[in-house]
Amino acid sequence: MRGPEYNKKEDRRKYSRLNPPIYYRVARSKDLRQRVSNISLGGVRIYSDERFDEGESVELEFFLPGGHSDRAIARVVWIKTLPPDSGANYDIGLEFEDLSEKAREELRKALQEKD
Repeated sequence: MRGPEYNKKEDRRKYSRLNPPIYYRVARSKDLRQRVSNISLGGVRIYSDERFDEGESVELEFFLPGGHSDRAIARVVWIKTLPPDSGANYDIGLEFEDLSEKAREELRKALQEKD
């Protein structure tokens, strides 16, 4: 994943990014679920008030359409501080490091359904 300033003409992503109705929260937190900004089989872009460091691994819990949920480990690829009136402190791109086959299949189904 790349930051929002990335030139789309040079986009060589392995997976296309979509914005289906998928929600997440950092695993083991009591934070409310939030909708992902965009997601693919390779990673996810989120907005968060919590600061992470590039290269850090984060465990996320995903809530997919149809009531399915699963966890994934993702590595922070980029992070951008947002202006104070943005609704979140950070715009974060994460790449999946560990996504179970079950979670991958459920995510694949959700991405095919789109919204």
